[in-house]
Amino acid sequence: MTRISFSQNLRYASFHTVKLRKTALAGLLLGALGIAANLLPMDQAQAQGRAAGVVVEAVEIRLFKETSPVLGEFIAPTSSVVASRVPGLIASVSVQVGDQVQKSDLLVQLDTELLEIELRAAQASRREAEAGLTVAEADHGLARQAFERIERLKDSPAFSEGQLNDLERRLQRALGQIEQARARINSADVTIARSQYNLDNASIRAPFSGTVLERQAQPGEFINTGNAAITLLDQYDLEIVADVPAAYIKGLTPGRVVNVRIDGKADYEATVRAVLPRETASTRTRPVRLLAPFTAQGAQPEGAQFAVGQSVSVLVPISEEREVLTVPKDALVQGRGGWIVYIAEEGKAQPRPVSVGGAVGGRFEVLGGLDEGQLVVVRGNERLQPGQDISFEMPAGMEKPETPMADAAKTEAPKADAPETTQ
Repeated sequence: MTRISFSQNLRYASFHTVKLRKTALAGLLLGALGIAANLLPMDQAQAQGRAAGVVVEAVEIRLFKETSPVLGEFIAPTSSVVASRVPGLIASVSVQVGDQVQKSDLLVQLDTELLEIELRAAQASRREAEAGLTVAEADHGLARQAFERIERLKDSPAFSEGQLNDLERRLQRALGQIEQARARINSADVTIARSQYNLDNASIRAPFSGTVLERQAQPGEFINTGNAAITLLDQYDLEIVADVPAAYIKGLTPGRVVNVRIDGKADYEATVRAVLPRETASTRTRPVRLLAPFTAQGAQPEGAQFAVGQSVSVLVPISEEREVLTVPKDALVQGRGGWIVYIAEEGKAQPRPVSVGGAVGGRFEVLGGLDEGQLVVVRGNERLQPGQDISFEMPAGMEKPETPMADAAKTEAPKADAPETTQ
């Protein structure tokens, strides 16, 4: 048997390891070349084959007004420290800080035992006065009958002048007793009204809908008339105050509707309520109050949480409205030399360089490069190539031009190959 030394075994193993590595590397290179060879025809087919599904919109004329943002904030015209109208011992407090309450909801309840006793006493006094009136009216009736009977005997020997005078005074006295009884009834009515007022206001209720900011009243404490019980804020009737440069005040007449921006993204409409006749000399600004109807209960957007002191940008108009040609912002694609858009012409995407100006809502003013009515691609434009076939649906209210090229592109574009795009 031939013996193989340890060094020979080592050289043999190293030789085969190198050979295996070379074989594996060669296989990987061949595989990569094969994949590349297979992918190249697919890329060419994708670029030259079926039409791309896109979304288009029209170039339109819109009203445009130049604005300047002015920083403002929300304020609450209605914020109140709800006080007690009557003195009494606090029996219970129905709310906590942060609770939202509706108008007339119970906030604080005072003890009513003594107030109920006072009301019953006043009602008893009235019944007593009513009884006194009944007696006085009866006495008056008897006195009148006696007076009239003596008066009829004036020409007879049985007539007595002194008796007539006595009956006349008795009649007047009976009339006075009737007036006293009526006065006692009126006094009892006033006492009843006061007692009922105290009893009703022992329940301290919300004067308006809002949020509880502070709770001054605590169960077991004694509260006097005028003492604070609850601090309430009406967050459903907010206004906006902004210090506007005096040069821009001319366009902010009461009733003027302007746009306001919150958190840098959400736009709402607010109405100018008043321009206060007070100017700050250092800044040359005047305070402007605006109504914010979008903060009203039932009108707030879902998820919105407007707060007093929250910042808001008021877009103050600094020029008159004018008509401008506009293009959707999603149609703009950054090119090497500036902005371009893809126009849908005869079923193909044709790039056009454009010059744009200021923003007009979700669009931009077109300063050059486009005409009104042209269709521009707003979805799928990031993958387009010049002259590429496209398939699209016309915007509502517009008819697609009947051209053989466009019809062919629409027929050949299957829905499954439409590119996924985002707004």
